[in-house]
Amino acid sequence: MKGLTIYYDDTKRSCQEFAEAFSKYEQVVCVRASDYKRQQIIFAPGKIIGLIFESERGKVPQGIERIISKIVASKTETHLIIVTGGSREFDSARTASVNMARRGYTVKNIYTKYLFEKNKLDVEAAADRIICDMEEEKETIHVLKKYRNDLKDENKKNLREGIRQYRLEKKRQSKV
Repeated sequence: MKGLTIYYDDTKRSCQEFAEAFSKYEQVVCVRASDYKRQQIIFAPGKIIGLIFESERGKVPQGIERIISKIVASKTETHLIIVTGGSREFDSARTASVNMARRGYTVKNIYTKYLFEKNKLDVEAAADRIICDMEEEKETIHVLKKYRNDLKDENKKNLREGIRQYRLEKKRQSKV
C-alpha cells in the first residue's frame, strides 16, 4: 500500500480517537481538517486519501466538505471514508462518496460506526481491519453490487431486514 493521508474532523472526540489509532502505522499520516481552512488547493499526489468525520444529520461537516472540494490527489487510487457516528450516518457516507465521485475520485472503502458495532470492533481493531483491507485492496462496498443482481422483490426484502436490524441495534444501544 502506498502512503495513506487521513483528514479528520478534529472537533469530534470519536474522530480524534480514530486518528490516534491510525497514527501508529508507519505509512499513515493523519492531518486535521481545520489546518486547511484557508488553503485554496490541497496537494496529495500519489497517495490514498482517507476522510474521518461524524455525520451531522446526514450531511458532511463543513471542514471535510472543504477538503473534498479543494484536494488534488491521484484519481487512479481507491480512497476511504469513515463515518464515526452521528445521525443518518449512511446518508452522510453516501453524500461524501458522491461528492468524491463528482471530482473523479473512486471510493471503494466506506465504513460506519454501525458496521464496527455490528462486528464488535473497538477503535484499534477497526483501524487494523481497515489497514488490512486497504493493503489487500479489498472493497467494502461489494454489498451494493450483490443486490444489483437480485430480483426487485428480493432486494426490498433484504433491505427491509437490514433496516430492521439497524433499528433494533440502535434501540439496544439507547437502553444501555
